[in-house]
Amino acid sequence: MGRFYDLFYKNDVFYKSADASEAVSPTTPPWSHSPSGYGSLMSIDFAACVQTKARSMASLPFSVVRETGGRRENLGDHPLAALMNGMANEEMPVTALMAWTVLRRDTFGNAYWWVEWRRGRPRAIWPVSAHVRHGFDPSRPEGYRTSYTVSPGDDHVPAGTYFSDEIVNIPTHITKDGVRGVSLASLSAEEIGLSVDLERFYSSMLRNGNHQLGHVEVPAGRMTADDLKALRTAVDAKRGVGEAGKAPIFGYGAKWVTDQQTMKDASVIEQQRWVLQQVCRACNVPPWKVYDLDSATYASSQQQRIDYVTDTIVPDVRSVEIGLRPVIDACGISGCGGKFKIQGLMRGDDASRSQYYREMAYLGAYTRGDIRELEDMEPIDGIDLPLFPLNYGTVNQDGTVNVFNADGPSAPGDGSQEGASDV
Repeated sequence: MGRFYDLFYKNDVFYKSADASEAVSPTTPPWSHSPSGYGSLMSIDFAACVQTKARSMASLPFSVVRETGGRRENLGDHPLAALMNGMANEEMPVTALMAWTVLRRDTFGNAYWWVEWRRGRPRAIWPVSAHVRHGFDPSRPEGYRTSYTVSPGDDHVPAGTYFSDEIVNIPTHITKDGVRGVSLASLSAEEIGLSVDLERFYSSMLRNGNHQLGHVEVPAGRMTADDLKALRTAVDAKRGVGEAGKAPIFGYGAKWVTDQQTMKDASVIEQQRWVLQQVCRACNVPPWKVYDLDSATYASSQQQRIDYVTDTIVPDVRSVEIGLRPVIDACGISGCGGKFKIQGLMRGDDASRSQYYREMAYLGAYTRGDIRELEDMEPIDGIDLPLFPLNYGTVNQDGTVNVFNADGPSAPGDGSQEGASDV
């Protein structure tokens, strides 16, 4: 298991470190044995899990909504909505920011954003790659008791102390104090080490040409040191994928003896599958999302997509929404909150979506304009009012029913009632 087992598991980062973020600080000297260089990505299993979550979260639209008087209003012109749906800053789109966030958080335990303000409005969101130290001073005024000290700073974020409306803290869901998250790479270090070792083992086997899984036996006392060297040179000449399948020819009375254990006995594929499943459990990613389809079926595919969104993506985006609340409050508009639109990740086939939209529109829960927006279609005028089934009515608090008709209050509704009336 080697390098990653020694780095994380044996060093016991989770239990012994007072601050998990300090244990993996990117300011660690380059000669130190540290995972600060994202070395966990050497494991294709861990990289696949992180990339899966990153791509899903980067695809989600973001909106700022305001709830007043029981009604919800979408503030499309809010400055934070503009940043979260376009360029997060001058150098990167928000998709790259979200991808960086997932990788940074799962690898180091926390991801931090710095919100750049100008004239009372957020102008950019920058990823913080420098070390961040959390502090809490109960003697400060409310809203300024929590602080984040960035030191020594990086290319975009100057060193200094910031407050919750300037630094957004996004931890993993495994935390000892609710503030500092625990690195998922550290928790799955043993499996990541196994993953890397298995990949290196198979790569070394192909590179060295050990396709027969055996050894060479030579008669005792019949070969000089030069003969043994010449025989080794002949064996080495058969290395590599290009030489696979070619029968080796030996002199000096040497013969090839096949080992009893074969590649099938070694169960390399089964070991790789087990390691992948362990890493998926640590990262909370279902194996079928990283193309392990052994347990996936067509009949359950839609439910699996829903489970992935509800169990993996929703908790992650919820933490981002809550982390952005101080930033939204600092904009000065009361009753506002951030919201990611996750419906697109749970889309089924065309027939299922059509049936769902039809029922929601007939109930009046969706307007036809809402449906076109969910399907990323251009808006059409005149379809923004909800539909209302004429054979339905509304029930008053005293138990009476209001019955409606299509032609107005002067036309009979069902032959005996007129307009909107109490029954």
